[in-house]
Amino acid sequence: MPFSALVSFPRAARAIPALLGAALSLNLALAVPSSAAPSWNVPEKVSQGHAFVVTGRDSAPFSAEVQWRGKTIPVKAQPMKEAGRWEAAVMLGVPLDEVKKQPLTLRATDSEGETSSRTLTVTPLRVKWIEQQLSVEPKFVTPPPKARKQIEKDRAHTGAVLSAISPVPSWKLPFQRPVRGTVSSSFAGRRVFNGQPRSPHTGTDLRGPTGTPILAVADGVVVLAEAQYYSGNAVFIDHGQGVVSMYGHLSAFAVKKGDKVRRGQVIGKVGATGRVTGPHLHSSLFVQGVAVDIMPLFENRLQVVGGPTPEVKRLPQPAPRKAASAKKAVPAAASAKTDGDAGKK
Repeated sequence: MPFSALVSFPRAARAIPALLGAALSLNLALAVPSSAAPSWNVPEKVSQGHAFVVTGRDSAPFSAEVQWRGKTIPVKAQPMKEAGRWEAAVMLGVPLDEVKKQPLTLRATDSEGETSSRTLTVTPLRVKWIEQQLSVEPKFVTPPPKARKQIEKDRAHTGAVLSAISPVPSWKLPFQRPVRGTVSSSFAGRRVFNGQPRSPHTGTDLRGPTGTPILAVADGVVVLAEAQYYSGNAVFIDHGQGVVSMYGHLSAFAVKKGDKVRRGQVIGKVGATGRVTGPHLHSSLFVQGVAVDIMPLFENRLQVVGGPTPEVKRLPQPAPRKAASAKKAVPAAASAKTDGDAGKK
């Protein structure tokens, strides 16, 4: 403002200190946000086929959105036992065949509406999965025409429950082991049924005689309980945030769709329904539709780097195939058919 104006308008001149003070206060408000952004804990490297947990902590309540592999998962911080601390957690998964680095975007909003955002990168680590040779009834390798309608229905029902992402998590680690039996068939094993290659195993088979009680791995809601062509009698439980556990080949159900279940509750009994070589429990975990190895989640400390768990590594390894048979093999990624243990083929 010119000096002449100050002389001509003394009232304006008297207002200048107040205006400068207001401007200074505004600049300070812009320079010092009302609250700092949450502190996020994200692993830099995660092995193929593994689940991992992202946590954010702050001294005040906040909500967040996590963007991972084209999906947005809402997260709300909960008060911690430590006074004045809030924490949000979300489980994510790396596909068993992922090889490219994946961006992970974290957007947080505090109680005053202030937002913060950051994008990190998660690097997948390759895992050498084992191959499994299995003998089953021919109808489970080449389904008869009359079974195709059932298979399509199973695929639709399974796809619907695996694509849903409910906002409130009910899972807690470590998970409850559903049966005590040891591993008979590991996650991601390259499966060869009656000499014909198929895609990798999307779960872990646990030994158990028919009638053995099956326990829910975590709190949740039963979103599917039905007989499927490949999976036999199957139960799917939604644990929130797109985390869904699946239990296959049951001889009997103990729950129905819509039931709320608690960790360790009996949800059915071990059986030999569907595509099986004998009685066992097929145990799967899907995270936002991605199949991951459930075995590390039974441990007190979640391991996100490494191959199959030590328990799986003790399984008898198959003998190398001869060159002639190797020529006939089709890589899992090239096969037009997929594993049927979760309602697919």
